[in-house]
Amino acid sequence: MQLRNIIAVAALGGLASAANNSTLTNATPSVDSGCSFSSFTATAAGQLQSVAACETAVGDVVVYGDSFRSIELTGLKQLYGNLAIRNASQATVVNAPTLQLVSGQLEVSGGTILSNLNLAQLTTVGSLEFNALPALEHTGLTAGLTSADSIVISDTGLSQLTGINVYKLKVFNVNNNKDIDTIDSGLQEVTDTLDISYNAEKVDVILNQLKSANNIILQQINSFQAPNLTSTNGSIAISKSSIEKIELPKVESAGSVVINQNDDLEEIDFSKLTSLSGALQISDNDNLKSLDGFNSLKTVGGTININGSFDNGTFDALSRVSGGFILKTDGQLSCSAFNKLNSNGDVRGDKFQCEDKVTTSSSSSAKSNSGSSSNSATGGSSQSSEGGSSSSGSSSSSRKSEGSSNVGKLASVVAAFAGIGFVLI
Repeated sequence: MQLRNIIAVAALGGLASAANNSTLTNATPSVDSGCSFSSFTATAAGQLQSVAACETAVGDVVVYGDSFRSIELTGLKQLYGNLAIRNASQATVVNAPTLQLVSGQLEVSGGTILSNLNLAQLTTVGSLEFNALPALEHTGLTAGLTSADSIVISDTGLSQLTGINVYKLKVFNVNNNKDIDTIDSGLQEVTDTLDISYNAEKVDVILNQLKSANNIILQQINSFQAPNLTSTNGSIAISKSSIEKIELPKVESAGSVVINQNDDLEEIDFSKLTSLSGALQISDNDNLKSLDGFNSLKTVGGTININGSFDNGTFDALSRVSGGFILKTDGQLSCSAFNKLNSNGDVRGDKFQCEDKVTTSSSSSAKSNSGSSSNSATGGSSQSSEGGSSSSGSSSSSRKSEGSSNVGKLASVVAAFAGIGFVLI
């Protein structure tokens, strides 16, 4: 049996009071003049000795260039500033075993042969970024981080991510790490963006302690567990994955929900979701036959855009859609319930279109109570109100001819995730 590579990001209860203690990173101490600088750049190994000689240093340190074989910072315990190790293409080792705190960003990037990272005592950073480190297999975080605002792990050789014991983050981003296939995290809160995308071919994401997140982006995952998640202010977007079930049974409100291009998806459970401030988009999930997982949804602040082979799911609780409504299905699901929703004036947007195997219904952008309609019943009889083509609004329903083409793909709606702003260097 192949041993699975596990990311253990366990938020330990005993560390909760110490984690995310921002006072550690905001207070700048007084130091000797030789250990205080606005910026310090090292392009050769000998230049780092003056920094390593300081137990506490204040300022930004940048290390880069191809003259390093080993980057030595033994002796430095606290850096009040940023530490960036960039494009040290010949370095195989970064040795900072005494470093405990970096108040700003700790960045290690572009180390193509870097294989040994020693951060044995590091517990506190403003943010952590590992990027473009294909030979790095271990984080080197022996003591474990207990305080950080942001963690980005991208394009590394890591097969296990240990030493992250932070329960609250602004950003947690793990992407393009080809050897990571399980993420098991004790995170409780993500205030900006949780993004897990394009790691191993199939990634199991386990977030059993997560209660809230602003934006959740999941791509190329195999499963997702967040049984205690109750709300997201931004978007939940799951796409291009082999996931079979999406189960978020405690989520009561969200910004937008986007579920696209998940070929193996068979079941959705948003059974307590009552409101969306943004859009609902579900498309190109070939094996998804039911929309019953949204049985409590009452209001949608944006548009509804759904495409697939659905057999059931009529959104029985839905009473208001502030944007447009588009649904196309070649399954057994009928448009009758959605036509009633529209005729009652509950779809407030500029477009209504519902297409099932038998009928196509649509309405114009200008709606009013005096608007007229025309309907062509599937039985062949027809009824029309006077002025059926009035510009105040019209709707029509007509039998589709036998052998008509299958439902076409809807144009993809891109969810705007305001919190995504980091640039990987």
